[in-house]
Amino acid sequence: MTSDDHEPSSAGAPAARDVRRARRRWPWSTRREWATWPVVVARLVLVVIAATLFAVAAPVTAVVYGVPVPLALLVTAVLSVSLGLAPVLPRTASVAHLVAVAALGVMTIGGDVAPWPLPVTAIIGVGALVVVLGVRTDWRLTAAVWTAATVLTLALVAVAPSRWEPADVWASTFVVSAGSTLLLAGAAVAIGQRRAVRVELAEARRDVELEQERRRTVEERARIARELHDVVAHSMSVVHMQAESAPYRVQDLPPEARAEFAAIAGTSRTALREMRQLLGTLRGGADAERAPQPQLADLPDLVERTRVAGIPVTLHLDAVDGDADRLAQLTAYRVVQEALGNVARHAPGASTVVTVGRHGAALRVEVTNSAPPAGTVAAPPPDDGGFGLAGMRERVAALGGTVEHGPRPDGGFRVAVTLPTTPAPASSTRADEEQP
Repeated sequence: MTSDDHEPSSAGAPAARDVRRARRRWPWSTRREWATWPVVVARLVLVVIAATLFAVAAPVTAVVYGVPVPLALLVTAVLSVSLGLAPVLPRTASVAHLVAVAALGVMTIGGDVAPWPLPVTAIIGVGALVVVLGVRTDWRLTAAVWTAATVLTLALVAVAPSRWEPADVWASTFVVSAGSTLLLAGAAVAIGQRRAVRVELAEARRDVELEQERRRTVEERARIARELHDVVAHSMSVVHMQAESAPYRVQDLPPEARAEFAAIAGTSRTALREMRQLLGTLRGGADAERAPQPQLADLPDLVERTRVAGIPVTLHLDAVDGDADRLAQLTAYRVVQEALGNVARHAPGASTVVTVGRHGAALRVEVTNSAPPAGTVAAPPPDDGGFGLAGMRERVAALGGTVEHGPRPDGGFRVAVTLPTTPAPASSTRADEEQP
């Protein structure tokens, strides 16, 4: 197993935490929340308020304050649209709204109609804006908008000496606009902060659940590693020791038997080495053994070991390893390995043909065997409830491939697999996690 085959670790954790922090600061940005009916209703209410504000403010500005109709329509349209966009673009909408309020105050300087410098419609618009900002965004933006609107009101009074008298007109307007919007902003910020706390608590609970789930996964993998070590690795070690010592313990062994024991010892050594790699990966140790995984070029050795075990195997291998992804090659190797293992278990001595090559843009693997020779012990069907073919299907599906298997008319069995030569990144990650 190469160093590239590590299971995805916590390298992306900082980015995930940044996303969660951004969502906590701007709760309105969560896509799931936009699908809830209270938010949909609130958005519809805001649209109705914005449309009503435009319908009322435009004629009032044009008729009562004497502003030309095109300018009145333009300024009130900016006020209404910016109010509707405040939940989505809070900063941009706030700047546009304040600019429109300033323009409205400048255009009404020459008249003597009260209230001034902010008409009633403008006061309502600023109040609705700070409510939306207080509930949906950070309190700092709400405070900044309220402060800017208050300073803007005083600035309009300062640049219009002709409207300083009588002072009670603009003073009463200032007190009403600043006081009412301050109360609305305070209430909205309190609601927004309470809501933000709920969002943070929910995120914290999800983080704790994810951490507990990761801990349970690590503990389960460690338990599986212990079981594999205690059962499988121990048994394979015994098989290896017996096969290695058999030529010395048994006298006058024929050369064929010595070769058979040597093949058993070599196969058990390979299995033990791969078992150590698997155990190191399951335990998650940084010092786990990382040896190269088998590729298509290793198929002749696999076939030769199978021949030594007494199964006549013919291999047809095209030169496709140069343009096939390493995961596709590993999967193809494991498919052939599992299929030959099934032949050895369920049809010992059956003639077997292994064909690996390109099939269009895909990698095609086919393993067929004939019926076992007469006189062999009958065995259960290949898919008898074990995990061989099921694991093969899962491994191939992880790369986006297909598997076909079933009995042949002559009593044999056929396994055919089609794999993409370049798996998708997401599929590659999943295959990395499942490979032994």
